Amino acid sequence: MYPMMFLPTPFLARDLIKLGNDYNIPPTIYAILNSYVNYSNQTPAKIKDLARTGRQVFFDFEYPLTSNLSKEDFETMILNHFLMRRIGYETVTAFNIALSVKINEIMPKYNILFDAIKGWKLFSDGESITRQLSDNTTTESSSTTSSTTNSEDSATSDRRFSNTPQSAIADVKSGTYVTEYNYDTNNSEAEVTSDSTIENEGEDNKTVNETIIKSQKDRVKVYTDFINNVNNVYTMIFKELEPLFYSLVL
Repeated sequence: MYPMMFLPTPFLARDLIKLGNDYNIPPTIYAILNSYVNYSNQTPAKIKDLARTGRQVFFDFEYPLTSNLSKEDFETMILNHFLMRRIGYETVTAFNIALSVKINEIMPKYNILFDAIKGWKLFSDGESITRQLSDNTTTESSSTTSSTTNSEDSATSDRRFSNTPQSAIADVKSGTYVTEYNYDTNNSEAEVTSDSTIENEGEDNKTVNETIIKSQKDRVKVYTDFINNVNNVYTMIFKELEPLFYSLVL
């Protein structure tokens, strides 16, 4: 058993754990969290609570994180994943600096992936096809109206005059004693024809946008794909952080 040397202070995590006389090896994330959280704590925190309680010892810097993720959950996930791994730097301060640089470097691209997953409507999203249909219609109409009016007028003028005073009016009227006689008949006939033609021409343009969404029926597969995508994003982040931790070279 190699002797382990700790300083009885909450900052002992910033010092190295010494194994043997000539072999220096950095502490694990667990050792650092345990020292930070449980030092002089009458009721030690459980292992499952260490990362959530002491995450600020590592994430004491600003970095871009989508609003679709909880900062507490995100940091806890990372620390729990690497809980039993040793930091790859001689001090916690050096590790924090490297962690800050790496997190600020990679998170902008992973935020986009997390946003896409957050907006994924599991059982309603599907293949979407949008079509635009155009309909050009030309209409023509023509109407003809024809009307004919016939009118006929007849007028008769019977004018009789007698220069004989003795003649009775009845004799003039009967035509027995007539000096002058005019009998005029006027006949007039008229025909009026009216023709009218009305032509209408119009063009009607219609554009219809149609969207067809095909949702997958296999909901188990949809949900499985969703979980795999979430896990894949975290897996990629863990892989990016891997160089920050101590590794044995065989």
